[in-house]
Order: sequence, then structure tokens, then C-alpha cells
Amino acid sequence: MSRVGFLTRTGAERRAALRIVGIQALIALGVTGLAALAGGTAAAGSALAGGTVAVVATLFFVFALFRHPDGTATGRVAWGFFLGQGLKVATTIGLLYVAFRVRGVVPAALLAGYAATYVAYWFMPRGPASRWR
Repeated sequence: MSRVGFLTRTGAERRAALRIVGIQALIALGVTGLAALAGGTAAAGSALAGGTVAVVATLFFVFALFRHPDGTATGRVAWGFFLGQGLKVATTIGLLYVAFRVRGVVPAALLAGYAATYVAYWFMPRGPASRWR
């Protein structure tokens, strides 16, 4: 079991993944602010809903992926990855379906909030915070 500071390797990776989710939430709030300036409260609410969909789906993925401790068999870790990915996709589809059915939703703002949050996720550094310095 390798350790990074006081955390196990898995703990450090979990912390790094949750940090990414936190940054996603901040990006969602930023897009919400821009939508409020550009389109008013309906656009802001829609952008916030889109960002929230992305953040919640990523949280499900993180919790499924990192539910096993260090030393767990690779097959179980792989199962956690596939379970997390499935949960992320199902959650995204379900929440977007609900969000698009809400009266007064601004579709472009909803998709902008969702897309900005996920695109930012693709460009964030991976791995424990100690690797980021």
C-alpha cells in the first residue's frame, strides 16, 4: 500500500477526483452568472440545472470508482469503473430529460451549463494533488 502524505494512494486519488468535482461546481456557477447577465433569471436557472446535471453525474462516477480500498483486486476496481460510467450516463440522461421538461427552461443555457462543466472536466489535471504542484 503506497502512501501520499497521510493518505493511502486510493485516498489521494479520491481526494483529487473530488477536487475536480468541486472545480466543476465552480465552473457551473460561473456559467450561471454569465447566463444571468446574458439572458436573465430563466437562463441562469437553466444553466445552473445543466451544470448540476454534470456535477451530480460525475459524483456518482467518483463514488462508484473509489468505493474499494487499496489492495482490492483489479477486477473489482474495473467493475467499479464500469458501474460508475454506467451510473454517470444513466444519471445524465435521466436528469437532462427531467430538466428539459421543466416549464420555462432555456435549452441553450441548459446545454451551455452542462457542456461547459464537462468540457472543463476533460482539461483538468488528473491524479493526486501532490502531482499537480
